[in-house]
Amino acid sequence: MNKKNLWIFIGSIFPFTAQAYTDPPVCVAHEQTKLANTITDSPTLDAVYLEADSGSINRQGLSELEGDVIIQRNQQRLNANRASFDGKKNQVKADGNVILSTDTTAFKSDSIDYDMANQRGIINNAKYQVKGSHTNGTSSRIEQKSRDELSLENATYTTCPAPDPSWHIASRSININQATQVGTAQDVTLRVGNVPILYLPWISFPLDNPFTGKTQRKTGFLVPEVGVSDQSGYEITVPYYINLAPNYDATIYVTPLSERGLRVKTIGRFITEKSRGELDYSFIPSDNALNDEWRDYFKLIYQRNLDHRRTLTIKAEGVSDNEYLDDLSDSLSTSSTSALERTIRYDVGSKNWDFSLTALDYQVLDATAQPYAKLPELTFNYQSPHVYNGLDLTLNAEATYFEGSANPTGLRLDVGLKASKRYGNDSWYVKPSVNYQATQYSLQNSTAGNSLSRALPTFTIDSGLLFERNLNYQLQQTLEPRLFYTYTPYKDQSNIPIFDTARTDFSISNQLFESNRFTGKDRIADANQLTLSLTSRVQNPKTGSEVLEASVGQIFYFDDRKVTLPGDNALTNKSSEFAFELNTNINKHTRFSTTAFWDPNTSDWASTEARINYLDDKQRILNINYQKIPGQLSEIDTSFSLPINKKWSLVGKLDYDLYNDRVLEQLAGIAFEDCCLASRLVARRYLTTDNVSYDDALYFEFNLKGLGSINTGVNAILKENIYGYE
Repeated sequence: MNKKNLWIFIGSIFPFTAQAYTDPPVCVAHEQTKLANTITDSPTLDAVYLEADSGSINRQGLSELEGDVIIQRNQQRLNANRASFDGKKNQVKADGNVILSTDTTAFKSDSIDYDMANQRGIINNAKYQVKGSHTNGTSSRIEQKSRDELSLENATYTTCPAPDPSWHIASRSININQATQVGTAQDVTLRVGNVPILYLPWISFPLDNPFTGKTQRKTGFLVPEVGVSDQSGYEITVPYYINLAPNYDATIYVTPLSERGLRVKTIGRFITEKSRGELDYSFIPSDNALNDEWRDYFKLIYQRNLDHRRTLTIKAEGVSDNEYLDDLSDSLSTSSTSALERTIRYDVGSKNWDFSLTALDYQVLDATAQPYAKLPELTFNYQSPHVYNGLDLTLNAEATYFEGSANPTGLRLDVGLKASKRYGNDSWYVKPSVNYQATQYSLQNSTAGNSLSRALPTFTIDSGLLFERNLNYQLQQTLEPRLFYTYTPYKDQSNIPIFDTARTDFSISNQLFESNRFTGKDRIADANQLTLSLTSRVQNPKTGSEVLEASVGQIFYFDDRKVTLPGDNALTNKSSEFAFELNTNINKHTRFSTTAFWDPNTSDWASTEARINYLDDKQRILNINYQKIPGQLSEIDTSFSLPINKKWSLVGKLDYDLYNDRVLEQLAGIAFEDCCLASRLVARRYLTTDNVSYDDALYFEFNLKGLGSINTGVNAILKENIYGYE
């Protein structure tokens, strides 16, 4: 399917609406089979209670009853027009508007022959409802074999509301076993509405648990998912779920790809009292689009609590070739991944200290990205017990061996000691602090020498005031001026290699109150600067909820900033941009937030980001996000979910590059969901990593709730792309 035809097809199936449906999407309650009337709410154990308009009662023999008959024994109640009851056998035969209620099931039938002591019998022309669940249906003849097991002839089964279920199975024979939480059926026709869509000679399906209301996990096939994309062609995914044990399972996804061949994906999960893990593995034995090569992908996540203080974590990803994610991923973010991480980490600690031992490596997919592996990294952090307005001491130590394809490589030892003390109360504070950081390098293949060292102090003073006033509508406003001074002397660090350090761009990340403009340990920024800021909040003092927060701040530099990364020049401007931030709840459904930077030297905006998020009780969602960095980026990202009635909704997303006048990613879909069915049709288009071509994809899923379903790829795509979508 080419791109033009794909989007014409999607546009043709969407009805136009200018206004969302005014009622929230709800599920209709299941129509319960009427419960039988009772004689007493506190029956004596195994005692039999009889009531009728007329008849004869024989305590040890046969009692004949007629007119509004009620027979009650323990949790069993039977109503009928006529009944005969054998007191010796606890056997009842009844006809005419028969209603039988037990502790597990309710029946409405024409006639019944039933053993109340053993909860066994024959029920004719019946409607049934399993209590505590959504399971219901009809049958020409029901044999209750025990308290938990039913055998039905010429029957229907559904978990949808009666009398007109969205789907049901019609079968020659159905067995429902509440003890095993499994149902089986023979000669099965699956109907959606009254339309037959599938025939199977035999099926097995999980039942709703009457105590939890949840569906029991069960081995078997799940609902397939179909799709089409430019990269892989037409595809249909058939999942097979394997319930190995209560605490571990596996799902196998078999997907024929018309352009590539067969793809098999397996996800195994487990959880114990002390550990949990997941292993994903996908492979294509012979990719027709890549010289019949074997291609695969794996992802491992494992965490084990060795005791209440010690944890072992393993995370790893890998692919057979650098183009795997480009060819077989379904999103721009995944396909643009430049490196896959492999980590094993050991953590131990308590309230005031922690220690970690980490080994970190990468599979590099993009030749322009060459991150260093950390083999290993040891960290130790200590923080003294905090006392209000007391002296706080912090120790951070790190030893890392950096290994990589680029030179130099080697060991870096870094120790930082910080002391700070706060003076003040709830209305004002002054907090001076001093930090001393020492770093030692032992390198190989370094042009600047194999042994390098650096030690620098940093002095800061943080201070602020808090003013409050009461407003109308029981709101309170604060005014919070703040001063933050930082001093770090200059030291030439140009001979020190860059292993994991980068400069934080002030126009993207708010650096107003950071003492170091670099991340990592390879650079300590020289600083002689003062930050001035003013924040105001409007909040409800009773609930603590914040209605509005607005801030403005600027940094004033008293010296040039000479410490740089390779290739950068010293910074000589005397002040930073003005940083503005605003967050407000416009109403209980709508939140607006923005961050903007205004450069007084150019009298222009250096960077701007604004976001609107709307989510109401009717699950109407609208997200708008705008970003702009002059000369680099101008982008708008919108997404929405719009119910058009109680069951149907439209979903969509558009991520547009205004700077280059092109679409980065777009998505459109239609979704249907009620208590019984869930169906989604989604089309997606995104820019691939070559920055020129696009991949088009069409996905379709159809789930019958109660017959087994999974969190499918379509639903995951919508949750990833539409903030707030569930």
